[in-house]
Amino acid sequence: MGASWYFGIDLLAGVFVAIIFTICFYGFQKLVTMNELFDAVYDGIKVMLLPLATVIGGFMLKSVNDSLGLTQYVIETVSPYLSAQYFPALIFLVTGGLVFASASSWGTFAVAMPIILPLAEQIGVPLHLTIAAMLSASAAGSHSCFFSDSTVLSAQGSGCTSMQHATTQFPYALIGIVATTLFFIVVA
Repeated sequence: MGASWYFGIDLLAGVFVAIIFTICFYGFQKLVTMNELFDAVYDGIKVMLLPLATVIGGFMLKSVNDSLGLTQYVIETVSPYLSAQYFPALIFLVTGGLVFASASSWGTFAVAMPIILPLAEQIGVPLHLTIAAMLSASAAGSHSCFFSDSTVLSAQGSGCTSMQHATTQFPYALIGIVATTLFFIVVA
């Protein structure tokens, strides 16, 4: 990531720069043989193929959801039932559900924010509560979704499948979701 920032290149090119730097760094110090070093790079790439494929699948699903207009449809469907008291809690639940379904926390907001923020202003909900509800929904939905990038990478790092990781984390996420929903009802 440092190479991407310093040289102004994309992240994939930054990964290649980091690999080349690591090979040179280890090679000059003769800490490992070149064969061992290239085997380690190859093994690292093999380990990351499944998580990368899962994340790519999530981006494809997000693209399909965007093409269908899923986020806009859901927000427009629930808007007639909104009141200022329940708006942050409802936005938290609905947006969290969309993030869970699409595994796209930031993509969901790109589509939903132009609808949610003016609607919140119109019904008199403070801006900080609306933004807090959306950011909390991002964390809850991404943490609960078994194919989100954060779950896939956490599972890969802990040596289990993404489904195993999600099922062990979901009860804790559910407690947080219920507590956060109650919080937004009380403070609104």
